[in-house]
Amino acid sequence: MGRQVRLEVQFGLQRRAEIGNRHTAPRTVTRALSWIRESGVRSLMDWDETQWLAFCRVARKGYKSLSYAFIRDTRFELQRLLIADDPWADQFPRDSWDLRLLDLANEDCCRLHFGGIPQPWLRALTKRWARWRLTRGSSPAGLTLSVQSVTRLACHFAEIDGVDAGPAALDRARIETWLAALQTDVPSAHTRSRTINCVGVFLRDVHRYEWQPELARSAFIYDDAPKPRALKPRFIPEHLMRQLEAPAAVAQFPSDDGRVLLKILMACGLRTKDARWLPFDCVVRNAENNPYLAWLNRKIHDRPAFFPLSEELAAEIGRQQQAVLERFPQGCRWLVPASLKNVDGSKPVSDRRMRDHLAIWLERLSLTDEHGSPVKVTFHQFRHTLATRMINADVPQPVIQTLLDHMSLAMTAVYAKLHDKTLRRHWENALKVNHEGQKAELAADHPLAGAAWAKMSLVRAKVTLPNGYCGAPVQTDCEYANPCLDCRFFITTGDFLQQHRQQRQETSELIAQAEQAGLARVAEKNRRTLGKLDTIISALEETAENQIVVGGHVEDVDAAS
Repeated sequence: MGRQVRLEVQFGLQRRAEIGNRHTAPRTVTRALSWIRESGVRSLMDWDETQWLAFCRVARKGYKSLSYAFIRDTRFELQRLLIADDPWADQFPRDSWDLRLLDLANEDCCRLHFGGIPQPWLRALTKRWARWRLTRGSSPAGLTLSVQSVTRLACHFAEIDGVDAGPAALDRARIETWLAALQTDVPSAHTRSRTINCVGVFLRDVHRYEWQPELARSAFIYDDAPKPRALKPRFIPEHLMRQLEAPAAVAQFPSDDGRVLLKILMACGLRTKDARWLPFDCVVRNAENNPYLAWLNRKIHDRPAFFPLSEELAAEIGRQQQAVLERFPQGCRWLVPASLKNVDGSKPVSDRRMRDHLAIWLERLSLTDEHGSPVKVTFHQFRHTLATRMINADVPQPVIQTLLDHMSLAMTAVYAKLHDKTLRRHWENALKVNHEGQKAELAADHPLAGAAWAKMSLVRAKVTLPNGYCGAPVQTDCEYANPCLDCRFFITTGDFLQQHRQQRQETSELIAQAEQAGLARVAEKNRRTLGKLDTIISALEETAENQIVVGGHVEDVDAAS
């Protein structure tokens, strides 16, 4: 080998030692040297990664792949060294950016590809926008979706107007044809909405900063994205959670450190990434010595958050910390470090390893639903399940929002779903007024007694009265001629407040007419009715129309249903 390539190999070995996150066996380097010698190159940079991969003819796994990885990593370190003065000057002109060279890569994304955009001017504009977004701290993974969305628009634009079409041709009319084509090409409303919104942000920024003055001013995305559909509940049913939480089931998780993370995910509802990146010292205690899990919300710019822990789980985390110290006596940043390619403990456990272990665990448990069909769950469903359990335990939504560290109550509402039995309990505790203006209880055999809120509209249609509902069993003969205000089964809500007020006004007029005509008994009878109406109206005025009181809080009847 020539002097140049020998120096490069030596530099690669030096960098491996300095980084210190993996072992480099002598036979790995020996095979790599043989390939380099056989290739006849004067420098490792003479060939790109594709040429080296084709020449080495390596499989995905095995010692040959380790030797190829040494050549690949050495080339990368050489490239980083060569462009150290201005990495953007090297990467920006390329159609594929290596974000590792820009120190912007993460485990979710390490490259951005612009080669799919046919128009040179639009490709350059997208690169400028992407660079600006990256410097503002945008997520590389999110930006990848945006570039892919712009690429979809660019391909449609080229198909209709040709590759040579200029910025002026990209107007509102062309965007509308793209939206129509997207409706056919992308069946998923969620994906379509995300694509449209990404292009909308791109066009908005281009217009705002006047990066392309020739771009048609009508090239805007307005409210063109499909309206989001209501998300289906993602919590795990309780009969499945009982199977998963059983100590015998938890003990079957494939790894000890993964078992600790599993318990944390079940008890604290963290996102998988936040759990994998838990710091080593993640247990803190307050002035009363109560344990809390201290974690960083990676979704919201590493915002600190805390979740109460049981003493049992805190002790479990302590045992995991001791195991980490035995493996890394010099210390480690993570509660659960990666098991492979992690000599110095600098990397947390990978998402792939956790997902693989979850699949093995579920296979061991043979988890089935009530029909005996196999069931698959994800780690993130534990977060939904925890929120649902708390909301059904009458934990206020603001408390759940704080514990799960959500940005808004609307997001908490997506996670927390009321069970039917909870709705039933709140209905029983709701404000129901009888003919005395007091809280009324339904008879056990009344049709409403067993009805969930979701079915109330059908039941009400059968027992509805002009000014409320009849609480008497269906088979019961009515002992009253019609004046339901005197009936012990009469139930009314704020929905009928206007009818009661109107009846009060009519009753007052009848009293005045009876007194004027000298009909004392008629006047007295209507005064009793007027008194009952006053009592009912006063009780109903404590709640707004179309609302009920649930657990001390006023909620919409429609929302409760």
